[in-house]
Amino acid sequence: MHPRRILLLVVIGILAGYAWWRYDHRDGRRGTEKFTPLAAPKLSLDDVKVLMAIDAEYTRLVQSVVPSVVSITSSRTVTQLAPLTIQDVLAGRARAQSAKSTSLGSGVIVSKEGHILTNHHVVADMTEIRVQLTDGRNLPATLIGSDPATDIAVLRIEAKNIEPLSLGESDDLRVGQQIFAVGNPYGLEESVTRGIISAKGRQTTSDSAIEHIQHDAAVNQGNSGGPLVNVRGEVIGINSAIFSRTGGWQGISFAIPSNTARRILEGIIKRGRMVRSYLGVVMQEISPELARNFGLADTAGAIITEITPDSPALRSGLQPGDVVRTVNGKRVKGVQQLRQMIASTEVGQELELGFIRRGTAMAAKAKVAEMPAELSRLIPGR
Repeated sequence: MHPRRILLLVVIGILAGYAWWRYDHRDGRRGTEKFTPLAAPKLSLDDVKVLMAIDAEYTRLVQSVVPSVVSITSSRTVTQLAPLTIQDVLAGRARAQSAKSTSLGSGVIVSKEGHILTNHHVVADMTEIRVQLTDGRNLPATLIGSDPATDIAVLRIEAKNIEPLSLGESDDLRVGQQIFAVGNPYGLEESVTRGIISAKGRQTTSDSAIEHIQHDAAVNQGNSGGPLVNVRGEVIGINSAIFSRTGGWQGISFAIPSNTARRILEGIIKRGRMVRSYLGVVMQEISPELARNFGLADTAGAIITEITPDSPALRSGLQPGDVVRTVNGKRVKGVQQLRQMIASTEVGQELELGFIRRGTAMAAKAKVAEMPAELSRLIPGR
């Protein structure tokens, strides 16, 4: 190598070493960084008393609710086509093989006897159902009954020392009210998310058999069947669906109201099947044009267009063309709400219907009957 090139390299090395020495010995210390941590939080406990109290209450609420939430794994054996070999192709034959199909969801214990509420779609067509409790116990579960139309299923486990939750009054929910969703999204057990009631009376499909609670607590795959609870730890809904363009949560979740879940639960436990209430009317929404034709001040209520023979409606004296405006003194907004009012009435109970017939306000009492089996089978989802 040329002597000048060697000299240049030596000079560069000396300068680089000097620069590193100066950097390493800044502030008179070698190999250390100046680091002064904050000795205490900027705010004292006295500064955030209310926030600390709220934080403690949230924690206490979650601790009381989580032991009642379970993880549900259901499975069945399915037959599917096996991968073809060259011999199969040449022989023109197909081969079948068995595979296990599984479903993951959540549920909530609602009785001391071990009854669990979950979604129908979590356990539909499954032959084996297992439930894992928060204490680690993994138990077989029996399917007591299921209602596809409302997406509610009732299971039971044989277990001691379980902690059920009570069902709250979903009709009393208010938009903006704080709620918590508990479940096992993606198999992550005992996950809790918080939000508010975004809306009430939502239909997830145009032919939905029920109205849902809309909320913004995060719900993902595996949350299905888990409870939606209020600040008192009462179950006010069963999480069942989300609105999503991506497949994941986007801020819009839906839960089946607790009053609907309670009605399905009680029907299944008492009779082993879902019993639907029936009045025997075909109804139509009131458009602004119809409201003018009927001399109505607004579009609230429902027009009866047809009366089923030998039905409670016929026996009560109702007629086609009657405009039902109230049920038990409560104003009817539209057809869907009237259907819900009928559905939530126990078989054998009476409804007092306020209606308008040819401009005259009238009233009638109708005793709700059980829906005939041939009509029940026509309900969407069944």
